[in-house]
Amino acid sequence: MDNNKQILILEDLGISKELFNSLATELPYSFIWSIEEVDELSLEGIITIKTKVDKSLLSLFPNVKFIAVAFTGYDCVDMQLCEQKQISVYNVPTYSTNSVAELTLGLAISLLREIPKANTIMRNGEWALKPGIELAGKTIGIVGTGTIGQTTARYFKTMGCNIIGWSRSRRVEFEEIGSYTDSLIELCSQADIISVHLPLTTDTNGLIGEQEIAAMKTSAYIINVARGNIVEETAIIAALKKNRIAGATVDVFAQEPINSDSEFLKLPNVILTPHIAYKTEEALQRRAEVTLDNIKGFIEGKEVNKVR
Repeated sequence: MDNNKQILILEDLGISKELFNSLATELPYSFIWSIEEVDELSLEGIITIKTKVDKSLLSLFPNVKFIAVAFTGYDCVDMQLCEQKQISVYNVPTYSTNSVAELTLGLAISLLREIPKANTIMRNGEWALKPGIELAGKTIGIVGTGTIGQTTARYFKTMGCNIIGWSRSRRVEFEEIGSYTDSLIELCSQADIISVHLPLTTDTNGLIGEQEIAAMKTSAYIINVARGNIVEETAIIAALKKNRIAGATVDVFAQEPINSDSEFLKLPNVILTPHIAYKTEEALQRRAEVTLDNIKGFIEGKEVNKVR
């Protein structure tokens, strides 16, 4: 493209450059995949996923006008600095809804039926495994009842589960699926499985800690496919060590990749996955498409998916 205006792509978007370029043909920008190739005065936009966009980066590029976060969470962006510099910020809130909900359901069944353990014992030449637990009839506590939370709740409802939820704002759509509890503690005390579907913000950082986990049944499980810092890692590790709860699945961590000496890796009652809830071929292409739509929306002055 002959246009001098540039957009820097900080990370692999999970699709081929050829596919990305074919999706971006109508935009009046050159897309740069290496920071060393950027013309600092021509750079108007940045696409990121989790790479930090902060003062150290933005100070290099004085003419940046927008940041397109190709992800639901946008905690990698210094929002206060963007406010000061009048930089628009966009995210992609719903691209992976089905992917996250499907993995959540799969993780719940894996916990109750000990599927990873069953695979291991067979490979070790064994056969017997203690009886599993049915998902049907269990109470599922959905923490965060936005689009992903609602879709996850519908999946569990289809499996014959009872649905309760907690959110900072109540939604009529969720009340068609389940009922809200008055507090997060109440949800934790009632749920057989707690499923976390919140963005990471200053309000949700450490939201589920010792008090909330202490309120859980000893037979209950927790699934975190949202953000690592929403559930206090020290609190959940301590509960798992003492068998204070039955188990957990964790797809997201305070530090990613996870440290090789993490206590999580030593626990037999937790299923770990490497932040893959969003990661399907279909979702990654949708993410790129919506990211490019957000850039088009910036050009046209639209507010869709604009978070600053």
